[in-house]
Amino acid sequence: MTIVSILIAFALCHFVRDLRRLRRFEWVTSFTRHCNEALKNVPGWAGMTGFLVILGLPLLAAFLINSVLFSTLGSLGEFLLAIAMLIYTFGPRDLDIDVSRVFQAKDDEQQQVALEALLDGPIPDDEETCQVIAVEAVFRKALKRWFGIIFWFAVLGIYGALLYRLASWLIDDDFGLYDEQKDLLTRLNRVMDWPVAQLITLSLAIATDFDSVYKAWKQYHDERGPGLFESNNAFMLTSARTIVMTGSAENDGYADQLVGPMACIKLAMALVWRLLGVWATILALLLLVNVIA
Repeated sequence: MTIVSILIAFALCHFVRDLRRLRRFEWVTSFTRHCNEALKNVPGWAGMTGFLVILGLPLLAAFLINSVLFSTLGSLGEFLLAIAMLIYTFGPRDLDIDVSRVFQAKDDEQQQVALEALLDGPIPDDEETCQVIAVEAVFRKALKRWFGIIFWFAVLGIYGALLYRLASWLIDDDFGLYDEQKDLLTRLNRVMDWPVAQLITLSLAIATDFDSVYKAWKQYHDERGPGLFESNNAFMLTSARTIVMTGSAENDGYADQLVGPMACIKLAMALVWRLLGVWATILALLLLVNVIA
């Protein structure tokens, strides 16, 4: 049921684009600030206590909703909630839409705005630097918006997907959190990102040139050390950048005749789709094994 939920939710997000309008996050701001205002005198609230309550209450609400749906609709209720949770936690925006806006812009000004939105900042003047940042932006956002949710949903169900998305939301914007709370959320986010980034790197090796990816991954760790739970998952970004910049992916026919950062973005997005295909294949095989068992 978990695997089917993932496939259905992702298909709905891809083909029914208006579903992205359901991803409203205003409640996160009001919720965290109300908690910090109402419970600031609770011992340890600025640290671990507040961290646990702010994450625990939404998870408790999800548990209660799941229990009500299961009691009224049985397994169908749990299944529908799983799909709804995945649709809600994918994002906050669709990566493929953000990428397509760069190529479908009507003029240079629109393209610049779309590219700045994708890069989360100004466009570097140096072309090679822009290429590097573009590739890393696509893969970093693929991890945050798609792969992280898929992995933690597969591991912990709706609670894993919601926990991962909450951790990502709360460190990205100003939600009025105390410094210690935000530090704990950052650590949690690093821990949850690390296995996903490792699996993305492995999938990249399977889907493209295993030797090139392995050499880039090994060279990075040889130079930087193991780097467990590092914040930027640079080993994944280094591997992706190596594949794109060396043209290994282009040789498979995944790029049009484009130049500069446009070609890199198109190649990177094509690779993300290919990695999703690898993950979908593995999920389908697990489903088949489960059915046979």
